[in-house]
Amino acid sequence: MPTEFRFRLNGEIMPEIYIQRALVDGEPVGEWEIAVDIDYLDGRFTLDDNSNLWDPALPQFVLEYRDEAAWDLIPLEICRTMKDKGWNRVTPLELVGILQAAGAIRVQHE
Repeated sequence: MPTEFRFRLNGEIMPEIYIQRALVDGEPVGEWEIAVDIDYLDGRFTLDDNSNLWDPALPQFVLEYRDEAAWDLIPLEICRTMKDKGWNRVTPLELVGILQAAGAIRVQHE
């Protein structure tokens, strides 16, 4: 059964996410990162793991994914009682690894 993922950022469904590397002088460098387009922010931005916030009271990104194929296999009566509704909180780097392990993306290491 093919895996189908759904993504949320701060509780909002993201129709698309982008797996990319930062561009420096037109060349991709560094770790793979997750980016999203948000209409009301008018543009694409990358997500970080919230590790460098100077104040812990600042709002943080909450990135989540759900494997819809696996979620559909859970009986409805159990789904109704699950507090997280199948959503799993991850860091951007963890999500890249999960997508790669599932075969949803291929990441070439240089």
